[in-house]
Amino acid sequence: MQFSKNWLRDFIDIDLSTEDICYQLTMAGIEVDSYENTKSKITGNDSIIKLDITPNRGDCFSVLGVARELAAINNVKLKLPKIQTIKSTFKDSISVNVCAEGPIYCGRTVRNFNMDSVSLPLIAERLRLSDQKLIDPVVDITNYILLEFGQPLHAFDRDKLRGDISVRLAKKKEHLTLLDDQELVLDDTCLVISDDKSAVAFAGIMGGKDTSVTSSTSSIFLESAYFKPSIIRGKARRFGFQTDASLRFERGIDYEIQEIALNRATSLLTETVGGEVSSIISASRAKELPKHKRINVDIERTNKILGTTISNSSAKKYFNSLGLSPENTKSGNISVLSPSWRYDINIEADLVEELARMEGYDSLPKESLSPVYKKQIQSNESHLRNSLVSQGFNEIVSYAFISKEDHNLFGQEQKTLDVANPLSQNMSVMRTNLASGLINTFLYNLNHGQENQRLFEIGNTFHTKNSQEVVEQKLVAGLISGRKQSDNWKDKSAEVTFYDLKGAVQDLLTDSNQISSLQNCNIDFLHPGMSSYIFCGKENVGFLGSIHPDVLDKLGVKEDLFLFSIDIEKLSFDCLKSFKEFSKFPSSSRDLAFLINKEVDAFSVEKAIKGSAGEYYKQLEIFDVYEGKGVDDHKKSIALSITWQSNTKTLLDSDIDKAVEKIVNSVKKELGGELRV
Repeated sequence: MQFSKNWLRDFIDIDLSTEDICYQLTMAGIEVDSYENTKSKITGNDSIIKLDITPNRGDCFSVLGVARELAAINNVKLKLPKIQTIKSTFKDSISVNVCAEGPIYCGRTVRNFNMDSVSLPLIAERLRLSDQKLIDPVVDITNYILLEFGQPLHAFDRDKLRGDISVRLAKKKEHLTLLDDQELVLDDTCLVISDDKSAVAFAGIMGGKDTSVTSSTSSIFLESAYFKPSIIRGKARRFGFQTDASLRFERGIDYEIQEIALNRATSLLTETVGGEVSSIISASRAKELPKHKRINVDIERTNKILGTTISNSSAKKYFNSLGLSPENTKSGNISVLSPSWRYDINIEADLVEELARMEGYDSLPKESLSPVYKKQIQSNESHLRNSLVSQGFNEIVSYAFISKEDHNLFGQEQKTLDVANPLSQNMSVMRTNLASGLINTFLYNLNHGQENQRLFEIGNTFHTKNSQEVVEQKLVAGLISGRKQSDNWKDKSAEVTFYDLKGAVQDLLTDSNQISSLQNCNIDFLHPGMSSYIFCGKENVGFLGSIHPDVLDKLGVKEDLFLFSIDIEKLSFDCLKSFKEFSKFPSSSRDLAFLINKEVDAFSVEKAIKGSAGEYYKQLEIFDVYEGKGVDDHKKSIALSITWQSNTKTLLDSDIDKAVEKIVNSVKKELGGELRV
């Protein structure tokens, strides 16, 4: 939102520089995008202030709302512009009906005015400084009230309305042509304003073409209404546009200001173009309006949270300035009532935040936190995060929405959940994997000169079950690419490989309560010769591998990419470490080589050996795999070093010989392998 600094003087009497105003707003949690000093013949030495209003502070989408904040911060009185008494000269025959989704609707007719008039100089200049185009006196004044009070208004050509006005849900496939000539096909989730014949406006968003005000208009019906945020939210985006009115309605406007805004607009309108004014026609459903919330706040607890020493009297003063009507409770707390313009005040924590804002975030004391030592088991998520960070990975957080193109690349043909009102085409479906977020982040970093990357993400993915039920699955996924470490003056570091990723995953699962293993997989976007499923025990918990060259070509990536993904909910860890005394006795090792079929994987060999190596078995390492001359074409040679150690004695050759004999027999029986001599 953009507005003139001097406009604030209509609401508050303060003498602050633009820099001070912007600083105060920033320290109160209202983001100032920029400001620009300007000189105007109408408003004098002035400034244009641009704010970036967060979705929760819809009350600040007006000059009144910003002035209310500054009045509270500076402890000055807020005043409203003087509104001349409106004398109605006739009563229009039109009546109004409202529905639950649009519980307040009021309006009046103004007729016999001079449409050739021009907007008042002050109004025209303030609109210009607010980056608003001047159109005609009627539209200019509705835009002026929108900026001043945050209340959207709309003017219909009264002579084009046929019968009474109704606020209702659209009919299925109901057609409406908007002011900008867009032709919409609505459904019963859209709110419209209609006369007795058809819809004449897309409620809270834009008026219709058929009842628009033109240069020949001599009579208007001026609308001021309250529509529920939930019925407006996302509707404009669904049709690919956004308006100043929809921005305010979907965040929530003050539901007690409709007649005030209507009278203010009427006053300015008659001052500008003259004319006769009817009495106000209104309808409402009080039960459908938001309720003022009574909320208690414990000031003692607030001070502990903020590190402040705010007294009850100071807190009440702050709350009064914010329009919260504070009262003391019997328990010594303070009870407040949420005002009609604040939709973000619902619980005690919101009141703590308000006190922090009024104190000023820059005034909160700086205190070191006292460490709290906890003897508790880490969650799987924390354990995985700490393990990956210790291995040099950086955590990312990406959107849960992805594009259909990304899903088609990495979704493994899973059904998607489409987003009803996507922010963009790149966020049109809910993710079924974390790969797309990791790879898009990798590409962004690569384009900014970061070649060596180790990234991971922990997040939810979204899946459909039985075509209706939505199931969330928490995954951890990681990506590596580039060199193992930065080059130095002496050596050039080697590129990361599939085995670097495999080692990272094995380290990650070291403390798993189940033995982890790898088995061949057939995932489309992974290289068939460098990819594996990850098993913990007998359960498939994820996969790892190199991204397929065809996928890399589509992404425009020349570097090798290695990716893993694991289902966190299928893991369990023994994170409580206990010390085991080292053996005082020497270990003993034997190197063995076996000839086995090429199809037999290393895990199967390890499993057969560990199951028969005896009670003194300690560890096993594969140090060579050979295929070629001297070995049959359908076989391979795998060489291993096996270590034994006892905690109670020095092992004899006879102990080791017995174990080796059992190993040879086991490999032969289970895998058809034979000892290579």
